[in-house]
Amino acid sequence: MPPMIEHSHNPHLTPDEVELWAQGLLGAARTMHLADCRACLDTAERERKLFRDLAQLPSFGPEFGFMERVMARVRIPTPSGNFGQ
Repeated sequence: MPPMIEHSHNPHLTPDEVELWAQGLLGAARTMHLADCRACLDTAERERKLFRDLAQLPSFGPEFGFMERVMARVRIPTPSGNFGQ
């Protein structure tokens, strides 16, 4: 495979563009940059792998009553002294 080179008229993908590519939402004009830039392609493939790995994680939620138990422990301090006098 010939070496990939960076063209000044086609700058590296931004982090937002890499994320869009990993989700399949990046426009064709910017996606073509990946054919010429090994650095961006490597970054984009790592990002896509991360999305796939995250999708494999099990879903979970707090058990019933979690919020009530947390809020029962929250202490809101009351002002002391004569403020505003």
